[in-house]
Amino acid sequence: MFIAFNTKKCQKLILREFSEQQKNYGGGAKVKLKLVLLNLSILLAVILITGCGGITKEQAIESAKEAFETGVVAEPQAPNEQTDMFSYYLPSTLSLEEVSENNLILSKGNQLYLVFSNPAETKTSQVNYEQDKVLEENTLLLETLEVDGAFSYIIVSPFEEDEYKVIVGIGGEKGTTITDLENLKDSVDTMLEIIKSINY
Repeated sequence: MFIAFNTKKCQKLILREFSEQQKNYGGGAKVKLKLVLLNLSILLAVILITGCGGITKEQAIESAKEAFETGVVAEPQAPNEQTDMFSYYLPSTLSLEEVSENNLILSKGNQLYLVFSNPAETKTSQVNYEQDKVLEENTLLLETLEVDGAFSYIIVSPFEEDEYKVIVGIGGEKGTTITDLENLKDSVDTMLEIIKSINY
């Protein structure tokens, strides 16, 4: 959990404490020492709480898994974009970079999303999954689900320093991206929204 500290309130608290100490003890070295200790205590508390506020790898993986399990059973978004081959839902936070037959390259800031759709494969297909599970080594998360006859999977594996490769697939559709721990869950949500909406 991340708790934000209001630094101005902390400063006011320190000044108030300093003023009261001066009234009580008339200033001097004791007051200065107490003020330094109080400053250090508050600084340490802020560092510990905000420093530990980041998400751990285990928490990020668990959140991604939950997002996958929830997203697979969610109702698909209505398509709002069209290619020559299929229609799909494009979230407002993403931009279309390129369309190439059955592939889409989408972006959100510096993050790219690759979407692949194979109309020859049905929702029950495990072809993409079988290929991806062989190619991806040292997976941190590999899970499959079958819902209403559709075969879905998620694979999360280390990519480069502090980055992770995420693959989410349903039958012949799949999305792939590279992200950090903070955006892992959102990346899963985004890719599921897109690939679930693909319609020929």
